Amino acid sequence: MPTQTTSSPRPLRLRAIVPPLLILPTIGLLLSGVITWINIGFADDFTARWIRGFVSALPVMLVAFASMAVLDRKVQQVFAGQSALVRKLILAACTACMMELLLASAVTLSNRGLAPGFASAWGAAFLKSLPVGLCVSLFMGFVIKPRLDRLAASQ
Repeated sequence: MPTQTTSSPRPLRLRAIVPPLLILPTIGLLLSGVITWINIGFADDFTARWIRGFVSALPVMLVAFASMAVLDRKVQQVFAGQSALVRKLILAACTACMMELLLASAVTLSNRGLAPGFASAWGAAFLKSLPVGLCVSLFMGFVIKPRLDRLAASQ
């Protein structure tokens, strides 16, 4: 007599957990690479400094990622009268500014230390990497997050 097997909930949980775990390091690699390039250019030791900047940015990214839920709630409260599109755009801009501020600080500190010129190097890294951060935030808010929300709802 054939027995029916029930599908284990474990693969479904993995499908819900793995994408967010892959997204954070991917964003970190991209943004730390851009900031390292802004700080030192494509020097001989670019790859080593990029990896060091990425490793130093990971803890900062975890804090920023955790605070995004709070930021999302605040944007929803403060701009409740605005359309969903406007709220998403505001959230993307705030998220990009927060992430670039923190990542530019961590990666520039990793690449240059507190040597003279740190403030100007940090400012250049922040301002020049902000367009990339805005693109990433818009992509996350309009493409990735809705897909992750649908995936979580189907669980």
